Amino acid sequence: MSAAARFPAFFTICLLLASCQPPAEPFHLPEGFDFKDFTSGQAYDTGSLRGKLLLVNFWAAWSPASIKELPELSALAKEFGPQGLTTLGVCLDDAQPSELLVFAERQGVRYPLVWPGEKILDVIAPLETIPYTVLIDNDGKILARFRGPFKPRELRDAVKKNL
Repeated sequence: MSAAARFPAFFTICLLLASCQPPAEPFHLPEGFDFKDFTSGQAYDTGSLRGKLLLVNFWAAWSPASIKELPELSALAKEFGPQGLTTLGVCLDDAQPSELLVFAERQGVRYPLVWPGEKILDVIAPLETIPYTVLIDNDGKILARFRGPFKPRELRDAVKKNL
């Protein structure tokens, strides 16, 4: 058999073997971690988080410390998103979603914004300060917590270490 004739057979075998891999594990959030879609208020679909490292930032537009962190969070999302990092901004503000979306856009936020679910604030209680940032792996294990303003280098190092 010539080399040209063997290539399609080799390619077919490779495709068959690749399709035999087990499906990716579902993303497991810590018990009580749930979110609501920012515009609809419905439960946030966490299916897209499968196999990802999750960075959750609790923030509010009225918090100067929160606002100061938004550019670094956007930079992390842009830089490490292709490598498997998903960033979620959990808004703790009472303003209208449309106002908050405009505010976030002006701040350069390009990652999903969500509302906290019913139990999440109890799970991370006491929420003594915002911003508050949590790094979570695919199994729902909290890898790092940053209470109050994070130090960009520490957060960046935690993300790199766990990707």
